[in-house]
Formats: sequence, C-alpha cells, structure tokens
Amino acid sequence: MEPLLPGYAPVMGYRPWVNHNECVSSGACVLEAPEAFGFQEGPESLAVVLPGATELSDERVLEVAGMCPVDAIHVFDEAGKEVTDFAA
Repeated sequence: MEPLLPGYAPVMGYRPWVNHNECVSSGACVLEAPEAFGFQEGPESLAVVLPGATELSDERVLEVAGMCPVDAIHVFDEAGKEVTDFAA
C-alpha cells in the first residue's frame, strides 16, 4: 500500500445515511459511535452522520447501522449500492 500524500485522507468505503422519515431518535447510533453519529439541531433531534464516520471500518459501519431499532441507517458501498441487510 502506498503512503498517503500530505493533506489527503483515504476514500471512505461504506457510507451510512440516516433516513429521517424512519429515524425515531433512539440514540443507539450516537451512544455506540459518537464520533460518527450525532443529533441534528432543532426540535426533532434526528440522528445525522458526522464527518468522523469516515474513520469507521466498513464492518463497524454495518455493525452500528444494525443497532438502529427501526433500521433507519442505510449503508451504501463505493458504487452507491445499498449493502444494508435488515433481514440479518
């Protein structure tokens, strides 16, 4: 693996997205990965993905998404295909 050039970060593999039509603000994602998820400002306090999510491994992104009690966190691969498996 080649070293990164100064000022460049690795490209994130899987990327999480919180569907605000499904989120019930349980806080499971925020408690489990506060570097990657937080609450938006405002009266609804729905979960949002933070810049720190880029630091999580693909496996960790899926693990945290799986902790959402209403499956509001969807995960997409580099090609934009959803990889979240809610049946598991």
